[in-house]
Amino acid sequence: MTRVVKPAVVRTVVALGSAAAVPYIALKTYWAMGGRAGLADGFDVADEFAKNGASDQVVWLERHGIDFTAVMALMGVVLAFALVRPWGRRFPRWLLLTPASAGTLLVPYGLLTVVLALTRSGGHTEYSMTEWVVPAGACAFLGIGTALGVGAWSRLGHGDRLVRWPARGPATDE
Repeated sequence: MTRVVKPAVVRTVVALGSAAAVPYIALKTYWAMGGRAGLADGFDVADEFAKNGASDQVVWLERHGIDFTAVMALMGVVLAFALVRPWGRRFPRWLLLTPASAGTLLVPYGLLTVVLALTRSGGHTEYSMTEWVVPAGACAFLGIGTALGVGAWSRLGHGDRLVRWPARGPATDE
């Protein structure tokens, strides 16, 4: 038997997944603006970006209060909503589905983050962040990845109709 997933359910999943990113976006913005809560003494996020090979522009943004990863997370949230809200229908489907499909890789990345945090297998002998920061990041990765996956799946060949799970032929508005 095929279950019908109503658009309201899809929008709710996207909203909840996106809400999971709010603490991450807020924390990363706070750090970019000079906040220190959750960071180890002497740790500088911009220096860490530079050390890991980030471009000069990304490091400059970080030093001037704009965190690149927070901006990307916010873009993921907007993209997820564009997939499920009427205003997103103005964009070609492929333009939304391509980055959304790639964004679903945040789910395994979030799971890996959780596993490494729980097993303390990140390879670091000293931690740059306090332990309460990891759940904010993991929830954001899992939430945005799930929101993008569900949103993309809902737009994948179904247009404005109800979505069937699993998709088997055209859905009807029963």
